[in-house]
Amino acid sequence: MAEAESRFEVLEEETHYPVTHPKSVEKQEAEQPEPSLEEKEEQTLEQQLERLVLSVQKTDEPDDEEQDAPQDKSENVKKASGAKELGNKFFARASFLDAIECYTTALKLCPTEEEYAYNRAVYFSNRAACLMRLGRSEESVDDCTQAVTLSPTYVKALLRRAEALEKMDKLEEALADYDAVLKIDPTVRTAVKAHERLQKIVHERQEKMKAEMLDKLKGFGNTILGKFGLSTDNFQMVQDPATGSYSVNFQQNPGQQGSPPPQQQQQQQQK
Repeated sequence: MAEAESRFEVLEEETHYPVTHPKSVEKQEAEQPEPSLEEKEEQTLEQQLERLVLSVQKTDEPDDEEQDAPQDKSENVKKASGAKELGNKFFARASFLDAIECYTTALKLCPTEEEYAYNRAVYFSNRAACLMRLGRSEESVDDCTQAVTLSPTYVKALLRRAEALEKMDKLEEALADYDAVLKIDPTVRTAVKAHERLQKIVHERQEKMKAEMLDKLKGFGNTILGKFGLSTDNFQMVQDPATGSYSVNFQQNPGQQGSPPPQQQQQQQQK
């Protein structure tokens, strides 16, 4: 009997649930911290994004009764602009993935007619800026190219593409974009400085590649000319300062000063 009572007490203890009084619940709720203004704003942005995505999904679903009705372009243009503004807010908070979704939504909503080409160029360029921040330079270049195709004089898109190309080490292409910017607006300081800096780097790189190529050609030439008792030292390359082109002069005894051999003198007179 004692064992049964003991077991009953244990079971009763295991199945016992504490009673929560209303006052304690109110106290716990009162102790919860009030969300900050930043947290509230972030929640608001998330809600706006959710509503935006849902509205686009609803637009994509055809209505049997209104399937043949003309699309309200002005309404879509307005929604696209709102999506861009929301994307700008996410971009300012470094929420780049959410910003990308907003700009992509803007592109879905914006009509493709020529009169809206600049709007679409802006959306592509803004999305490119997000992609670049995420280290996705190649995708950023693609979006910038779309923007420039839609609006060839869109300086901001050209600058962003140049920056992305430079990160991909495509310096000559980046230099070409900076050059294009300066043709549109010579006062863009970012382009002026970048063009001057890259021009020097590209020139040095080209000279280095040229020297390496000449060394390889010289080694190959010596292999062939050696069979005839000659070497590349018998041929002197002279650059024309006016055109930058090269001409080749033959020297019978390289390294010796004086007049060239009679045969070379005759060749020069014939020229």
